[in-house]
Amino acid sequence: MLTWGARAYLQYAVYLALFLLAWRRGGAPERILAGIMLGMVVVDRIYHLGRGSDLLVFYGVDVVHLAIDTSSLLGIGYVALHANRFYPLWIGGAQIIAFSSHFYRLGNVGIHTTAYQVMSIIPSYVQLLAMALGLACHMRRQKKRGNYPSWRKYSGPSSAKVAKPLHAA
Repeated sequence: MLTWGARAYLQYAVYLALFLLAWRRGGAPERILAGIMLGMVVVDRIYHLGRGSDLLVFYGVDVVHLAIDTSSLLGIGYVALHANRFYPLWIGGAQIIAFSSHFYRLGNVGIHTTAYQVMSIIPSYVQLLAMALGLACHMRRQKKRGNYPSWRKYSGPSSAKVAKPLHAA
């Protein structure tokens, strides 16, 4: 049975493996998302290795984790809204939950620290699963149909005439 610490290192290995696979076989959205997710882990590890005490905690909220989750939400949200894929929306939804956990903690300082940590960590498992499945689906689709656009194309304004307003008789 894995201990809590060993679980974390296994998770880091999966992040790294997904990043390497996305870099080799994924399109731009896969590379960006895998990079963001691996970057979150790297910044978090650097923070925890360099942190001597909890000086960066405000009303029970770890400010560095809030900053990591905020910047990740912005990057993941951009990809989710513009990628020609469905799975980034799941990754973005999980990131919204992790991001929101900090404000729940801020509003409810009495919440147990472990509950706050679980609320901010559990979404990462959803993200890992969504990334793995999304990358697998992308590779299968690419093998079956060849290259396809990574990003959605938005059309310009319609050239259709604007309807005339109805006048009361």
